Amino acid sequence: MPIDVDFSLALNERTGKFFLGKDIISTLGNRISRIHYGRFYGFPHNDFMRRVVGRLTHQETIARVYKPWAVSLVPALRDPRPTLHLDPLSVVRHRLEARDIVLCHDVGPITHPQYFAPGVKGLYAQAYEQIERVKPHMVFVSKTSQREFHRLYGKNYSSSNVIYIPTRLEMKTGEGQRLQGVEPPFLLTVGSIGDRKNQARCIEAFSASKLAGNGWRYVIVGGREPGADTAFELARHTPGVVLPGYSTDDELRWLYANASGFVLMSLLEGFGMPVVEAIEHYLPCLVSRSSILTEIGGDAMLSADPLNLESIASGMKSLAEMTDEERLVRNAHARAHLQNFTREPILNRWRELVERCVLAV
Repeated sequence: MPIDVDFSLALNERTGKFFLGKDIISTLGNRISRIHYGRFYGFPHNDFMRRVVGRLTHQETIARVYKPWAVSLVPALRDPRPTLHLDPLSVVRHRLEARDIVLCHDVGPITHPQYFAPGVKGLYAQAYEQIERVKPHMVFVSKTSQREFHRLYGKNYSSSNVIYIPTRLEMKTGEGQRLQGVEPPFLLTVGSIGDRKNQARCIEAFSASKLAGNGWRYVIVGGREPGADTAFELARHTPGVVLPGYSTDDELRWLYANASGFVLMSLLEGFGMPVVEAIEHYLPCLVSRSSILTEIGGDAMLSADPLNLESIASGMKSLAEMTDEERLVRNAHARAHLQNFTREPILNRWRELVERCVLAV
């Protein structure tokens, strides 16, 4: 029996969830019967229709949580085949069954709602309530996320698996494009800009490190999240900080290839793919202490207290002053750890998981 997939997140999102979803769909191939984009079975043909369908899907999700009377005559989706949900939120629009599979990146909207837009916690709370009640097959992108989910929502699910996110081919191929206004040496941070990723505190730490006085720059790239305005305002008044916003894959390749160190002091992560990409480009990394990033990056990571300016500033100086010998040693350990994220074994696990779950129906 083939499986259906809900990939509605593709209507509104171009984060790591989107790229992972594309990889999973591509690797499952003819194991997929059809793909849901909201209530449609084909991706919209143009950007205008994508926005329209995305808006309608979002409004249905909100209504099912906050105004159920408004959709009382609209039946929940239910395919005759098992459904793979590439984000827990899509289960709100479906009649979930124990034979379905739900991919969970993290439970951040529940545990740290302050880092998300108003109302997001309520949406995910409804989704996780349905998941806890039905207990489908669960897949997590890290052991950290798996532990936190089961701490909150119990055990005894149809199955519970950890499958890491594979490395992105886009970061390994193609030409790099220089980012205007950026000159080495510089430290680099990649990720959505806002309170959750903690860039404002990192900008203050960079200022405290005095590295700008020695010719160093601190480059931060990514789209906006709640709290981004604070980071952009600080960047405008902090010497050496370059904050251009979103960057293309070509620009990211150039940044990774020319940076001298990578910094990610995130307060909440589902996975942390930029750390993996930095390691692939031979960059020593400074990450949040005792976080998922130490699981993803391995023992070769430098770490700091993400809430302490002095700790972050000290870590930044350690990156800038690191000897070539230490760089080589740390990089060798980090790249050995990268074997956990090799594409083909990870995608094989997805094929095996789907076949096992489908055969069990």
